[in-house]
Amino acid sequence: PGTYYPSVSCYMDGSARMNFGPRFVYPPPKGLLPDEISDLLRPISELCESPPLPEDVVETVISGGGGKDGKKVFFSKRNNDGIVSAFKELVKVEATARHDAYLKHLELHREEVAALRKERGLSTSNLERRRMPQSS
Repeated sequence: PGTYYPSVSCYMDGSARMNFGPRFVYPPPKGLLPDEISDLLRPISELCESPPLPEDVVETVISGGGGKDGKKVFFSKRNNDGIVSAFKELVKVEATARHDAYLKHLELHREEVAALRKERGLSTSNLERRRMPQSS
């Protein structure tokens, strides 16, 4: 069987506020569904991979996508070291901005879910901050 990503459909003037995870104000209660079904429930946010670390992006771009042991090479040995260095720095700056924005988004999401749970008198004990690799 596949994985089920629940969503919502509205009719006429209906509206809904969506939260695709990874944290929920009202997570599915344990024991409500059989384990074989509840094990299939995943937040739709899992469909989107977290961005790679900036150092990995630089390595991938410079190697032409071949990775550290790949055969493709983006720059030849004859390229000016200053140009290569500047290019690497630009790639790293952009990748760092993307990675940091992703981490900020996760933290804002955690804070929003925590506030909504507190408003409703629900526990926030499982909303601890996730340890993500920091960009350098």
